[in-house]
Formats: sequence, C-alpha cells, structure tokens
Amino acid sequence: MNMKEIRFHGRGGQGSVTAAQLLAIAAFHEGKQSQAFPRFGVERRGAPVESFTRISDEKINIRSGVYNPDIIVVLDPSLIEDEDVTNGLKSKGTMIINTIKDPKKLIKNHANFEIFTVDATSIAMNIFQKPIVNTAILGGFAYATKLVSLESLNKAIEERFGRAQKLIDINKKAVKEAYEKCQQK
Repeated sequence: MNMKEIRFHGRGGQGSVTAAQLLAIAAFHEGKQSQAFPRFGVERRGAPVESFTRISDEKINIRSGVYNPDIIVVLDPSLIEDEDVTNGLKSKGTMIINTIKDPKKLIKNHANFEIFTVDATSIAMNIFQKPIVNTAILGGFAYATKLVSLESLNKAIEERFGRAQKLIDINKKAVKEAYEKCQQK
C-alpha cells in the first residue's frame, strides 16, 4: 500500500481530532505506520476544524499538512456549503460524508471521486444523545475504504477510553451501526 492521506472536516465539539487519532491507532493495530494531527483556526465550539491522518506500510517521514488527500471525511455537512471541502482531493479519491442528503447535489465536480454517506448524526443522537459523530463516521470510513477493520477500530476505542466500559461499549456500537448503514452514492 502506498501512503494514504486522510483529511477530516468537522466543527469544534464533533470529535474530528479524536477521529483522526482513533484512525491512526487502529492502523497501528493492523501493523501499519500512522500519524494524526489537527489544524485549528479559531478554537471554539462550532468553529471549523481540520484534522489529518496518514497511514502507510512504510515509515512516514513527511511532517507537513495534508494538501492532496486520498480520502476526505466530512463530519458536518454544512461545511460543504461554507468551504470547498474537496479542495486538493486526488482524482479517483474517496469522500465519506455524514449526511442524509444526496451528496451529488451538495458537491460540484463529484465525477472524479467516490462518495459514501452515512447518517452519523442520527446514530450518535440515538446512542449518545449528543451529535458527537466521530466514532460513527469511522464506521463509515472502515466500510468505504477497507483501510482498517472494525476489530482494529474497537481496539483503538478500548485504548483511548481506558476502563470506561460503558463509553467503550457505546462507541463500539456506533462504529458497528455506521459500518452497516454506510452507502456508496
């Protein structure tokens, strides 16, 4: 596998930084090299946030931001209206979007990449009673890309949340449900 670069688009409080970190941990559990890091603008709840993950079979020496991602994950679909979330996406890239809407109506020039959708917000509201969509969107990511398995995501969740068994269980449930409900559009 060549190195895969992933860019997450979310809003403060949705968990996009944690999603990038969990993905990197899951990749590590599969024997891959990985790194995760955020880029903040205004640090406040609701402000746009980008976070990044790199996954590779070989050592990752690059330390810059991700400007031409292979995969884009959109945690908040309202960002699609506010900014060009597809900026830099490689031809034949992949997008995973948290939405119930037809993404082809939301995104211009969608012919150059694959689009997958999952209603991570509804899953999060049903499970957590809060719109924190980070683990749910990772279930969609696993389904769409096959870069990490559900087992590795579950290990990452266990590692991240320590002994908080209830938190571990509900996050695993969100991942599994999103995996099962993710669709290619």
